[in-house]
Amino acid sequence: MFVYGLVLILAAASAQEISTVNGKVKITTVTTAGCGDTVNFITRQLNPVYEEFKDHLILDFVPWGRTQRLADGNLRCQFGTRDCWANRVHRCTLELLKNNQDAQMSYMNCEFDGPRPAYLLGSYTCAAAAGVSLVDLDVCVATEAGDRLDAANEAASAEPMRVINFVPAIVFNDNIDLPNHNLARRSLRSMVCFALAGDASTGVTNCGL
Repeated sequence: MFVYGLVLILAAASAQEISTVNGKVKITTVTTAGCGDTVNFITRQLNPVYEEFKDHLILDFVPWGRTQRLADGNLRCQFGTRDCWANRVHRCTLELLKNNQDAQMSYMNCEFDGPRPAYLLGSYTCAAAAGVSLVDLDVCVATEAGDRLDAANEAASAEPMRVINFVPAIVFNDNIDLPNHNLARRSLRSMVCFALAGDASTGVTNCGL
């Protein structure tokens, strides 16, 4: 316990303090469907923090991770073909839910909670639970609409993955910072709470390490 606390203190000392922008904190998370570290971050850190502070958060998910584009244009994903397919489902579903942040968070929590339906079962279960039209989702996954989302997520993930080189890559307010990423993996609530508490307009108090 002492060692863990010391690690947090050292990580906090090296991280840059995050702050609000117009009363909100933006959290970008680069994910990949087959990643256990992403499972832990989404379900144990991000989802509870979102439920507590949702009125003051902007979420941006980038389902790409360590995906590579091959010379022939095909994709190679870190955890194989199931990872590629599930990431595409994630991208399409998030796009179809783009005007509903609550639904996006609920959807991603569903996909990274057991039994990880898209990745492990090849299922649209979480998308259906989020209220997405499965016809629209199928069209996106199977057509150029999905290709366009591939390209957009590839571009959005490039710099975070270059700097952070870890999945999930966690970025605050579009400022790519490795110490902040490292601290967020262990203490996201404290980071967000202190940032919000520093802005009187949020009314947030009672923060702690």
